[in-house]
Amino acid sequence: MIMTFPKIAVAQNDSLIQQFQSDFRDNLIELSRFYCFSDPAFHPGRVKFASAPNVSEKYDELLMSLFPEISDKTAGYYQFLSSLPIVQKENLIRMFSFYEKQFETGFKKAGLPFELKYIAPAISGLNQNAIGEKGTAGIWQLTHFQSVLNGLKVTKLLDERFNPELSTRAFTAVMKQNLATFKTHELAVLGYLYGNTKVKNAISIAGENASLTEILKYLPESANLFIAAFQATAVFLEVNRFKSDIDPLARKVMPDTVQISRQIHFQQISKVLGIPQQQLEFLNPQYRFSTVLIEGKYSELAVPAGYWDDFVLWQDSVYNACDSSLFQFTTQKIEYPPAPGRQYRGEQVKNLEIEGKTKIKYTLQSGDVLGVIAEKYDVEVEDLKYWNNISNERKIQAGKSLDIFVDNDKAAFYSGNQPVQKKKEMKTSIPAQLQKNTTLAVFQELNQGQKLEHIVKSGESPFTIAKKYDGVTPEDILKWNNIDDARKIQIGQKLIVYQR
Repeated sequence: MIMTFPKIAVAQNDSLIQQFQSDFRDNLIELSRFYCFSDPAFHPGRVKFASAPNVSEKYDELLMSLFPEISDKTAGYYQFLSSLPIVQKENLIRMFSFYEKQFETGFKKAGLPFELKYIAPAISGLNQNAIGEKGTAGIWQLTHFQSVLNGLKVTKLLDERFNPELSTRAFTAVMKQNLATFKTHELAVLGYLYGNTKVKNAISIAGENASLTEILKYLPESANLFIAAFQATAVFLEVNRFKSDIDPLARKVMPDTVQISRQIHFQQISKVLGIPQQQLEFLNPQYRFSTVLIEGKYSELAVPAGYWDDFVLWQDSVYNACDSSLFQFTTQKIEYPPAPGRQYRGEQVKNLEIEGKTKIKYTLQSGDVLGVIAEKYDVEVEDLKYWNNISNERKIQAGKSLDIFVDNDKAAFYSGNQPVQKKKEMKTSIPAQLQKNTTLAVFQELNQGQKLEHIVKSGESPFTIAKKYDGVTPEDILKWNNIDDARKIQIGQKLIVYQR
């Protein structure tokens, strides 16, 4: 048995690496299809290739403040990057050069380390249309919850996670929040990628003063692989550089922005103004299905520089060049796949079982929102809705129970996530508590304190409100007030806040 266990572990690790690399290749393949690479005017220049014979030494030379200790997997991942087809490498390096200064400027302004710029290419290959296995999206692989809490709009037809500029702002905001929680940039990054709850659990098990190496033992194995990918990507993008042909003092050519007052499809604009539809899709990746819906009085659309006048002059023709078939998808009902025993929407799920999963019960408390529950149990909001036949997540009621399916080997631990009626004293042995299914302090309800009332003022958001009260987070405010969308708070609205 002693001989076989390492072999199984290595096999699992090899499989994980292969999947990670396969996903990365797929992103680079899609990146190569972007319109920008067929446009000679897009960030012209040439790539200067080089190599790093000793990856560890080169990484040390970079003096990285983020994950400074080299991983034993980094050299192998660097070799993977170096072995990619030349065109894929050129596209990655060119796209990184296009975004690099924007990233650095934003992070410097937010007081964050510039090394964060290597995360996007490491996890998405800078493919703005990238979709992760768990529903994460965009170059920063933001979750739905991270996005809406930081002001992004995420619907079936509009997903601002795919817009690099908007998603970078949201990523920066999440990192600042995580840094305030974890105090170190490494743990803040891991909290961003794997959820703050998982990182807090790992810290609780490893010990408050545990090293990053010890904490990583209690996080998914992919966390170690991410660190290797991050380090290898940093070395790869430092030794291989893009030399731009654009005068660095020249003013950067930016797309024009037009206001759309009626629902419109990219084909209409392309037909009248002659702008390639692929170019519009590249400039406006947040609009899914190439359709702009109206948010409020108007929505904004990016068009190539110089087309603002043309659009204003010909907009009536653009709006009238409409084929009703372009918008048929808006009437389609996108539903979760049917479960055993439920043939129609609205019919109760009966005797649902999932292989490798254990069903546990969660009793809803006042102020609960599905996003917080999903993060706590490491599941997806859509799964919670599916398992419990929830069509409108804003109508969940305190006292009702939810079915939640968790991995079999974690069932005992997650059973301890049930809300407690009385505050219990923490015992000295964290692992012993996990075995006895008691609730960790990180899962205890946050509404134990002086109850205050906050009246929302102009320009305030859950984030700015939370900063006014010690120990309060934006998630607390949403949870206490049963708000599922941070954008829905209104001026004059009364919010409950528990000041500790």
